[in-house]
Amino acid sequence: MQKARLFGAPVLCSSELIPREDVPQGWYCYDLRGTARHPDEPYALVDRAEENRAGSVLSYLPLKSGRAQSRLVRDMFQLDGVPVSLKEFCTDEKIRCPKTPLRHMLRPASSEEVGLFYSQTPERDEELGTIGHVRIDFGYEGKEFWHTWWPRGPEELNTQEFKEDLNKVVNDLRQGILKDLSSMRRRCYGSEGAIEGGSCCQNYGFTLETERYLYRLRCNPIEGDYQAYLSCFVRQEQQMGLTEQGRQKLRESADPHIPHIYDWYVMEACNTADEQFTSGLSLEEAIQRYAASENDSKRLGVTKDDIAAVDLVIRHDGREWIPEDYQKSMSFAEDPVISDAVTRLHQTLEGQNASQSMMMGGIC
Repeated sequence: MQKARLFGAPVLCSSELIPREDVPQGWYCYDLRGTARHPDEPYALVDRAEENRAGSVLSYLPLKSGRAQSRLVRDMFQLDGVPVSLKEFCTDEKIRCPKTPLRHMLRPASSEEVGLFYSQTPERDEELGTIGHVRIDFGYEGKEFWHTWWPRGPEELNTQEFKEDLNKVVNDLRQGILKDLSSMRRRCYGSEGAIEGGSCCQNYGFTLETERYLYRLRCNPIEGDYQAYLSCFVRQEQQMGLTEQGRQKLRESADPHIPHIYDWYVMEACNTADEQFTSGLSLEEAIQRYAASENDSKRLGVTKDDIAAVDLVIRHDGREWIPEDYQKSMSFAEDPVISDAVTRLHQTLEGQNASQSMMMGGIC
């Protein structure tokens, strides 16, 4: 999008249609309409232009009365012509940036990733941290949503935390590319996500990453077949499992006979526009920062040898717990430094939160 001014107000303008379902909550979206003689020159601002659309406008301020059909633009539109992201726009205007919907984080598949959008051998699934995939069908008229879960890889990866993350991702994608077959076609056709493979038609691949998981969405936007496969991976193992060098580094990180480097971190306001990540801390510093933070969504964890990371304490929605993830990772399961740290964290936080409930290995 490009920054512009319309009726004296700063706005974002796009030559492409802005899907209304993608408009941030509390913001306003309009179309610029041209004339029959000059369809590409903005003449009026309307809610939706049925013809002669000259662009779309995104604004954090209302630009016309809800009762008015249109508002003449005349010479009140000035386009800067400089590409800008929503976050950059909000920073420039000193306004709060709305939380980015997960569907906006989809990126087209790169040539190196193509094979990962298709089935793997059980051995390869285990290497890649594969959890499973969701098979999706839009039904006879392309407007339904039939889905089936197919487990792959180690069963212990299919945790409650993952299920909640997957549910959030699917619900968000259903407002965009997975809304129906027409929405998928609009997103795929002409995009940079075209990938090789597929038995009967052109397939498209898109990747989405959340804090702990990685999703690869393969789209097959035709009738009469399954239209999508959403493969799910543990993010860390997916990234490191792509090369032998990465796998060797992970093996070394699990070796108790060689020295290791530990970088403790604290995350605050997790998964929001105000998220803060502070690393380079000692364990003592991390505990102090975590305890001092009044944010209700925070995490304390550690990165080992710059290759493996794990959260050791999580607080969210008024609850606080020590997850068992470190026990399932070869980099941390047998590490005495981590074991001692978990014991200390449990004792420290139990003392600080005597009036609250806390449970090892699960949410209270």
